[in-house]
Amino acid sequence: MASRDSAVARRSRSAVALVITAVAVIAAAAAPIGASTDSAAAARPRAASVPLVTYHGGPVLHSSGVFAIFWVPPSYSLPNGYQSTVTQYFTDVAHDSFLTSNEFGADTQYYDVTKGVKKFVSYSMVYRGTDLDTRSFPPSGCPSYVLDSKSGTKSKACLTDAQIQKEVKSVIAAHNLPTGIDNEYFVFTPPGVANCKAAKPSQSRGCFDPIQQDGYCAYHSHLTSGGHAVLYDVLPYEDPTGVCWSGQSPNGNAGDSVVNTASHEQNESITDPLGTGWYDSSGNEIGDKCHLVFGTRISSTSTGMYNEVINGHGYWLQEIWSNRAHACVQRNTYPQPNASFVFTPKAPVHGKKVAFASSVSESGEKSFSYRWAFPDGGVASAKNPTHKFAKPVFVGIVTLIVSDPHGDQTRVVKAITVT
Repeated sequence: MASRDSAVARRSRSAVALVITAVAVIAAAAAPIGASTDSAAAARPRAASVPLVTYHGGPVLHSSGVFAIFWVPPSYSLPNGYQSTVTQYFTDVAHDSFLTSNEFGADTQYYDVTKGVKKFVSYSMVYRGTDLDTRSFPPSGCPSYVLDSKSGTKSKACLTDAQIQKEVKSVIAAHNLPTGIDNEYFVFTPPGVANCKAAKPSQSRGCFDPIQQDGYCAYHSHLTSGGHAVLYDVLPYEDPTGVCWSGQSPNGNAGDSVVNTASHEQNESITDPLGTGWYDSSGNEIGDKCHLVFGTRISSTSTGMYNEVINGHGYWLQEIWSNRAHACVQRNTYPQPNASFVFTPKAPVHGKKVAFASSVSESGEKSFSYRWAFPDGGVASAKNPTHKFAKPVFVGIVTLIVSDPHGDQTRVVKAITVT
């Protein structure tokens, strides 16, 4: 069972965390961590008792570039397979962009409004790469505390949110990486490293706590770099015996649990990147409302069950909240638009207009929105636009994204050469 800080307390801070305090957000108890279950019915919130998330006026993400930072000084190490499982996961999620076969496809029902225009989330991701930072940790910004309940071992280092922010900014500067809220940096730390949002947390839930029913497992937030907001996520190491553990390991290593937590934070960053997007009356985002709700398994490997197949790989990921379904879901099961387009002339010439004609259908729907992107940077929102290329284009890509009134989307891409 899990929730987040209260709406008032959470909105007073920039960081929003996956808190593991027991409260009655989920109507029916999820299976204990570590238990094997494929019963969706037993763990789903009841529609009548769980409030919807509502829109609070801020932005959502329409595309996302993801970076993974593994901060591992020489005196620390990550278990075998941990980093490769994480990078595989991000690569897979990016590969399956615009598909409905995993939980990210259900995010498209949420939207933002700018100047009266509603624009739905797009499941559109790019995995931009990994940085293995071996620089030493700074002096601990917060007191050490016990991270291992069996041995009673205390943390060897404790990083504050300010120190994490400094690390993200340093990596961005060192590699000249992009900023803006459509870029998200995930910071992974090794075993033995604690994390608190402040040097002296005002309450017990202000620190990473992998062994007790208090504190948080991870959090997402934003900082300012180069005058632009940048999203970042803090993912401390999750011990397989702790309360943050997902309970299954289909890839056979400790990375399985942290990708579950990463998916929780990533879905929330998409729909509530700055804390002004989508959350319910208690301040819970779409991941919080389904914490430890995993739903129905698909199959198993020799090391654990999986309930998601992303780019051919199995993962055990918690579900996310769907207002449309009034429940936690694993994927988008609603009908999607069918779309295609042609352009004339078939051999375009720069300086002359090219006409694009789309064809869209979906059972029960007649109203659609259109987003065109042309290889010279031009855009359009008409069903059948014209576009004039100022210069020749050698094998460029024209992209059309069609959305229905519920946010269900189809992407069509076609190569074009303009002489």
